Amino acid sequence: MSEASTPILKGDLKALTRMSIPLMLFLFCESLTSFCVRNFLSYHSINSIHACVNAEYLAAIFQTPCLAIAAMALVFVGYHQGKKEFQRIGPCVWQLIWFSFLSFLITFPISFPISSWYFRGTVIEEMGVAYFMILAMGNFLFPLTTALSAFYLGRGKTLFVTSVMLANYALQLLVSWVLIFGIAEIIPALGARGSALAKCIRLGLTSCIFFGAFLTKQNRALYNSGSWRFSLSALWHYMTPGFVRALGYFSSKVCWVATCYVLIQKGGRYLDVVTIGGTVISFLLFTADGIYKAMLAIASNLMGAEKSTEIWRLCRSLILYAGIIATVLAFPLLLFPDTLIFFLSSSSKEIFRQTFKDIHYWIWLYMLALTIQMSFCALLVTFRELKFQLYCYLFVWPLFFSLVYFGIGVRGWQANKLWFIMACENIVTLCFFYIRVRQASLEKKQLPSSSQSASVLLK
Repeated sequence: MSEASTPILKGDLKALTRMSIPLMLFLFCESLTSFCVRNFLSYHSINSIHACVNAEYLAAIFQTPCLAIAAMALVFVGYHQGKKEFQRIGPCVWQLIWFSFLSFLITFPISFPISSWYFRGTVIEEMGVAYFMILAMGNFLFPLTTALSAFYLGRGKTLFVTSVMLANYALQLLVSWVLIFGIAEIIPALGARGSALAKCIRLGLTSCIFFGAFLTKQNRALYNSGSWRFSLSALWHYMTPGFVRALGYFSSKVCWVATCYVLIQKGGRYLDVVTIGGTVISFLLFTADGIYKAMLAIASNLMGAEKSTEIWRLCRSLILYAGIIATVLAFPLLLFPDTLIFFLSSSSKEIFRQTFKDIHYWIWLYMLALTIQMSFCALLVTFRELKFQLYCYLFVWPLFFSLVYFGIGVRGWQANKLWFIMACENIVTLCFFYIRVRQASLEKKQLPSSSQSASVLLK
């Protein structure tokens, strides 16, 4: 069957499952790879794990806004695919490729002073700065991989992306082990810095493979993927819809990093709670993220085909799906929490066990609330309510940061209260999302017509 005759995606549970499971698979592989690398670091030193986790938190401030803008490729590719405007797909992806390279000129110059200030005076200062700066040098690879993978995901071609990611995650694990522990008299042991280098190597290789396939003769003919010329007006057109999302993600990451700063400055038990809770959540985050990405690809495809009734069907399927996944997560978090520490070093196991027994209920509540929140977030995107999402973040996050600062930082509350506060933050946010979604549905807001561009969708 040719690309032109590919059927439009539907909004039923079957279509959502078929789209989300491959996405979850490679997102799970990313989470599992990260979790395994942190297991490797536990055999190097406990401070290596602390440095890795907290440096990645700080790096997210630079990565997520770029990723939010680059992810617009997924929306535009899906939209043009649905409208059968195949010749517009290649130039769209190219402009966001250019954006990825240009982002380096903004993020890298400010990376060192920020990281030096953030880790100053902590037990992980040297390792934290070193790890972060390696990620800063490869920051452009994060949006680049996202933009290139959108060329396939936006057209529902998940098998190729999944296969490439699986192979490269396996390679990252191998390279991480070699660089962390070294090879006698050949490669020196780099510790935490080795894991950061391995991640950048994996992203670079993934981008090269996606880029090579993007430029094949067939894709140049059908999707105009050879149209590489930089256009400031075209770049602005494709970037603009992502600005609100980028600002929303940026504000939430800044508040989270500020929250972590309060705890890492206290050190000890507080640093353990941030690192261990964050490690578990990052491992399980593939579930909510997979649902959201699948919905975004399917919904944009349906909008391009003007199938608005299918989008509502998709939303109902999403909510049911999120509930099922949240129930499944109760097994590793509530019933068998020791399974998460099986491969850790002996010294790290004891620290993990003592800390996790105090926070695992709040971690489960956090994940449950986050999964439901992502479902409503998908609905907000469908109704073009990204400004409301931004305002919600700007109100809720500072409110709960104040609670952490004065409660834990000033009053000295127990460290495990952090994840209770964060779970409550997700619950409050999803309540705001639900209220706005319900209002929008009662107002019977109309989806964009065929005369409107995809950029209107996400303004």
